[in-house]
Amino acid sequence: MYGLCKLMLGMLVVDIVLCMCSKQAVLVVLGSSDDVILNERVVAAIEYIERNEKEDIILFISGGVKHAVVNESIEGGESEASKASSWFEFENVKLVLDEVATNTAENFAYLKRWVNNTFSQDELPSIVITTSDFHKERAGRIFEGLIPEITPSWNLSKSDCSSCWSDERVHIKNVESDIMKAINIIQ
Repeated sequence: MYGLCKLMLGMLVVDIVLCMCSKQAVLVVLGSSDDVILNERVVAAIEYIERNEKEDIILFISGGVKHAVVNESIEGGESEASKASSWFEFENVKLVLDEVATNTAENFAYLKRWVNNTFSQDELPSIVITTSDFHKERAGRIFEGLIPEITPSWNLSKSDCSSCWSDERVHIKNVESDIMKAINIIQ
């Protein structure tokens, strides 16, 4: 889409064509090993896509298999990203799955690696993070620590999890060490 602007330079009127190019939007859905929380996040992401149906969206779903038991007879199980992706059936949405990350810092490290491999530094996408309301503060700190060149927007699900807010107070103490471990993924 282009806009035409008139610029007056003294007595001279000059037409200027401005490119009104919008950035590529990447909607990130963070996984959860808790199916109820994962479903809340998926619903929030679906609602976001429906509200922004005219936008060109890439859906980046992140979440591996946490606490997997693997032996000769038991497979690791279905990844959080795979479970979540089965809910999305939009023709105008490109789907990217990260089935390796097992925590929030790894979610963002693999996102950064994918962004670096997919976009030039001049065309970094806009990032919208879908996560739970109780998880935003910690996720924001980790995102800033790993991807400081992008300021994300937030698409939060409202969670009914009563213990999650107190659990976050415990997990937030590990943000710095989580970031340090995840930096190895990016390099």
